[in-house]
Amino acid sequence: MGNPKLVFIDIDGTLLDSSHRIPESAREECRRAQQSGHRLFICSGRAALDIDPPVLALGFDGIVSDGGACAELDGETIIDERMPAESVRRATSFFTAHGMPYAWHCPDGMHATERYLYRLGIWRRLLRHPQMRAAWHTIADHSAPLPPVRKGTFYVPEDGSLTVENVQQELSGYATIIHGSINASSDDNGEILIPGVDKGTALMKVAQRLSVPLPDTIAIGDSDNDLEMIQAAGVGVAMGNGTTSVKSAADMIAPNVDNNGLAAALRQLLR
Repeated sequence: MGNPKLVFIDIDGTLLDSSHRIPESAREECRRAQQSGHRLFICSGRAALDIDPPVLALGFDGIVSDGGACAELDGETIIDERMPAESVRRATSFFTAHGMPYAWHCPDGMHATERYLYRLGIWRRLLRHPQMRAAWHTIADHSAPLPPVRKGTFYVPEDGSLTVENVQQELSGYATIIHGSINASSDDNGEILIPGVDKGTALMKVAQRLSVPLPDTIAIGDSDNDLEMIQAAGVGVAMGNGTTSVKSAADMIAPNVDNNGLAAALRQLLR
């Protein structure tokens, strides 16, 4: 088998298929990998409190959330990065001026505008998992103080008046803006990250904490926010449904998530 590996797995489009379910093949291979001595980590752009209960029920060894701004290992928070208040203020002002739906990831969950909740269609997920409702908070006053912020997400205007690239230009110097992965789309939504903080930096910190060399790490993802972890890992895997940039950076391309892609990757790399 070789050395035990640290495996970092994205959620949406990687662990969850296009129907937002975990394929049974993925369940089986995750369980088999852990039984063989490998350690598996969720590595998601989601806030920790916004992770579906069935995902947590798989029993991962740790969770990297908020695009790398937070990480929990053995019940201890080992990464807790906070976005500068001026970056939050500047972005909020821009989004408000252009009527853009947005949300902030905070330690107590998601703080989102009503229009963001509508665009996201979060109610469908809350109907499946009503216990997650407490993790969502509606922003009624754009100027009201927020808890510490770890990450943000937004939608560009539906009339096409702005693109994610326009937001990148406007907030240059305040935050890192990338295309998002909401609802498998990257053109109408984006993510706001703390400069120098991403899934790749989190992967390296977790590996260092566990004294595992980077060649013994594996990262599997499909979206632009997975790019850095795929580049940082000993083996970077892009899903067949992944973005062009992620596929270009990967050492291996797995089948599509709807074609048992995660299971195929784990089976090939961990046996």
